[in-house]
Amino acid sequence: QEVGDDEEDVFGEEFDDVAPFIPIVYMDERFAVVNKPAGMLVHRSHQAQDRVFLLQTLRNQIGKHIHIVNRLDRAVSGLMCVAFDAETAASAQEVMSRDTSTKEYLAIVRGATPEGIFKSDAPLTDKDSSMGTKREAHSIFETLSSFPIEIAEPFNPSLAEAVNPNASGAKSSSESPADATGTGAGTEFDEGAMFARNVTVSVVKVAISTGRRHQIRRHLKGLQHNILGDTTYGKGRINQALRDGYGLPRLCLHSRRLEIDHPVTNERMVLEAPLPEDLACFLSNLPKAPVGLVNSL
Repeated sequence: QEVGDDEEDVFGEEFDDVAPFIPIVYMDERFAVVNKPAGMLVHRSHQAQDRVFLLQTLRNQIGKHIHIVNRLDRAVSGLMCVAFDAETAASAQEVMSRDTSTKEYLAIVRGATPEGIFKSDAPLTDKDSSMGTKREAHSIFETLSSFPIEIAEPFNPSLAEAVNPNASGAKSSSESPADATGTGAGTEFDEGAMFARNVTVSVVKVAISTGRRHQIRRHLKGLQHNILGDTTYGKGRINQALRDGYGLPRLCLHSRRLEIDHPVTNERMVLEAPLPEDLACFLSNLPKAPVGLVNSL
């Protein structure tokens, strides 16, 4: 699993008092798979200000004691497994670790990712390892789509010169991002000037066979394809520009599909959670996103 939780990934500093309804994708007497909403911690944390948690909300919603099988970061949405007794929880965790289990995510990242399938096998250091112990980690990525978008950022002479050494004539922030241009280093510009440039965005499918903390996010950072909206491993300037220009809502990572054996009956299960509305709307706001891309996800 993409191990969480992460108290740092808060886009806005607002915390809900009202517990949302947790969609249940599958449930029997001993095991369930739910569709976790983004922005919700799985359980209480002394370091977080949250007042609503998935564990307590789900317990109240279905009237059963909950054992967490796998966790997702606060900002991540999608499929998450729970059990109603310790024995089933242990069995489900063993099932999730099998090579025959498929855990698939969708991510929206910066940059043009390689065509087709690519991977990262970079070992990752445990969060609490005083010795800096690294553990093996394996992520497989598949590019579904890459396309350019134009973003507007606060003017930065070094960035402007790197992107376009001949650029000139910075314009004020009152101009639309589509019209704003940067200047070369040393050129005077208006306070609040904006610089427009093109960046590439890619949509990738991710499959993981290990479950290190923030594995997908760290592997993509290492490949220089940071997940959009990642406040810990991402690019702050690009995130801000996408928030302002296109309504980037949060970390663009969603647990979309699970293919596992039932922890009690061993029956094969294939479970899916479609791309949530907030990420679908964000993709739809990107002018050059391929027609039909959102519906295909």
